[in-house]
Amino acid sequence: MVLLAGHGRAKYTTGTLLGSSRDRRWSGLLAECWTHGEGELAEFLPRETEIAVMLEGRVHLRRRGDGRLQHSDAVPGMIWLCPAGVREDMIKAYGDIAEMIHIYLPAMLLSETALRELDVNPKVVRLHFDGGFRDPLIERIARAIHAELLDPAPAGKMLVETLGAALGIQILRRHSNLERAAISLPSVRGALDPRCLRRIAEFIDAHLSEDLTVETLANEACLSPFHFARAFKAATGTAPHRYLTDRRIEHAKSLIAEGRLPLVEIADVCGFSSQAHLTRWFKRIVGTTPGAYRATLG
Repeated sequence: MVLLAGHGRAKYTTGTLLGSSRDRRWSGLLAECWTHGEGELAEFLPRETEIAVMLEGRVHLRRRGDGRLQHSDAVPGMIWLCPAGVREDMIKAYGDIAEMIHIYLPAMLLSETALRELDVNPKVVRLHFDGGFRDPLIERIARAIHAELLDPAPAGKMLVETLGAALGIQILRRHSNLERAAISLPSVRGALDPRCLRRIAEFIDAHLSEDLTVETLANEACLSPFHFARAFKAATGTAPHRYLTDRRIEHAKSLIAEGRLPLVEIADVCGFSSQAHLTRWFKRIVGTTPGAYRATLG
């Protein structure tokens, strides 16, 4: 698992950290939410590729990097991309930013994505120093990651892993020196065949209490994570993270029906972080709490 440091206070000297995924053990992706005060930041050389998306606020931003000076009247949904290794000479906010999410990807992960998913030599890839642009897919991914930060899902780590892969591919396809026509989105190489799907389903059921990842399931299917996620959805009609959540809830229902284990143990066996976490998601999906569900069974 790649551990990311982010840029933090070393870069955002006028900001206040609102939340971070640092303790979530997300694979290959770090997300932080900040509020930024008016002012100018010092010169900074990023170690990781950073994608910043405005969530709340309205302010004028000016920044300079890669030989380019950019001005943006920033509004919610607007995006800034700074590739790893591209020095930012200056960033200045003419006003306060209520909330912005910063997503960090390691350069190595993007290189692996270019080679494995798009069949492109990573040595020729150069990401753009873009600022103040709109990209509906990147915005949706950022808001989904933000939602996961606020309200962790039972299979949230798997969800973020899938979102990170999609984000990397979108950046390479739409915000790099590569010609769009030359790097079409990888096609789904068919749905998982029934035998493979059965093996994956059995593997998931046998490891419900564990912190499963898309990478782990993809290895079982002998596919890359991105292709596995698409082939799995083509076969089942649902994304891997949602399938895992549903299986955990179904297993919890069966254990509640048996009546042998207390709810706190059921939560642990089914892969929830706590009884409260089980209760929140059980009610969201089943429509009632585990305790009330147990009462209806007598």
